[in-house]
Amino acid sequence: MGRCIRDIVTDEVSYDDVAFIITGTALRDAEAITWCIDDYMVRPDYLMGLDEEKCKKIGLRLFEDGKLFQPRLQNIRAFRIPEGALWADLFPTNMANNIAAKTAWEHYRFMIHMTTQVPEDAAEHWKGN
Repeated sequence: MGRCIRDIVTDEVSYDDVAFIITGTALRDAEAITWCIDDYMVRPDYLMGLDEEKCKKIGLRLFEDGKLFQPRLQNIRAFRIPEGALWADLFPTNMANNIAAKTAWEHYRFMIHMTTQVPEDAAEHWKGN
């Protein structure tokens, strides 16, 4: 959570581009979020040197907007993110040189288009049912 807040505060990532953040935390309320950010403010690999109020504002907004997914709160084992792997696109953004990724993306988009256009009662009439 700390590195994600850092990237949002430093404008490396726009808040509006964040769908959700998977964290290793287990923070149940706004007070716990604030306490955690206080801890991150003294860590050079997280928020040290940044505007504390802005960090807290972003952290609380993420929490209040439901953008923090905390596996530990759902009794799901948290996992470690590989070093340097912080953000992931929900859809491919650079496929110019990767034919397989481009083809897979086009097939995926086609299936999404087809399934979102199916009327609600289509299953009832499928193959004469």
